[in-house]
Amino acid sequence: MSEKEKLTNKEREPMNIQYKVIRPGGNDTALVIGIQDDPGKRKIINDQIMKDNLNVEQVGFINLDPDNTELMMAGGEFCGNATRSTAWLSLNGQPGQIKIKVSGVSEILQAGVKDNGEAWAQMPIYSDPDRISIDDEGNAIVEMDGITQVVMNNPFESVDEEEVKAFAYKKLSEMGLLNSVPAAGVMLVSSENGVLRIDPVVWVRDIQTLFYESACGSGTTAVGLVQALLNNKPISQKIIQPSGMSIEVFIDFDGRQFNYAEISGPVEEVIIGVNVEFEEVSNQLGFRS
Repeated sequence: MSEKEKLTNKEREPMNIQYKVIRPGGNDTALVIGIQDDPGKRKIINDQIMKDNLNVEQVGFINLDPDNTELMMAGGEFCGNATRSTAWLSLNGQPGQIKIKVSGVSEILQAGVKDNGEAWAQMPIYSDPDRISIDDEGNAIVEMDGITQVVMNNPFESVDEEEVKAFAYKKLSEMGLLNSVPAAGVMLVSSENGVLRIDPVVWVRDIQTLFYESACGSGTTAVGLVQALLNNKPISQKIIQPSGMSIEVFIDFDGRQFNYAEISGPVEEVIIGVNVEFEEVSNQLGFRS
């Protein structure tokens, strides 16, 4: 057997990649152990995991070292729910606080677990309220570090997932947000007995995914930012997600600038230590810790 044939056979040997599936607020998220820097390889892994787990809505890659915690999303975007899930794993679900480096964001974020077991994460917001534009109908474009969210009143009496996704995709296309930012979403806001609810659709440019999400942390934050701006005061508010669970958002707004934003809520581990095999590209999927 030639050296080339030996190499080809070696490349075809199965490789096991371990991941966990976490459910933050109902938003099933697969977190792969080890950081993968290559976006093309991240997409290969992302697609295989989503094929194997139809409930998974996003994939991230993690380093759980409490002193060097890191999260790299498959599309290089920012994800609030994945951030607090990573903190929860890093702390083994025990109360505490860590610093975490997250894709799509320039600053190091704070995250952790509260005494009641809920996971929380600082959200990467801009302090300048001018980063939010609101039209006469109350619809807003909210620029955040790593993702841009369109917040608008829900025009649907009942939610049909495919109809909502088509509506959101058209809206993002009209606004030029499909290719101009790493990730963009449309948050359709309604009120249930005086409590806000969102129906979130998120597009990730580099992996070409469009999801009607069961829960959305950054979308919840965007709604909170708009509420704080419209009411000209800080807010702390629980927002109902499509999963039926809520995510609480806290926005510190002093009337001139946004000083801080945070989301929190329940997290649970639904699949522990699953392996996925890659037949064709096994030895090319190198990771770093």
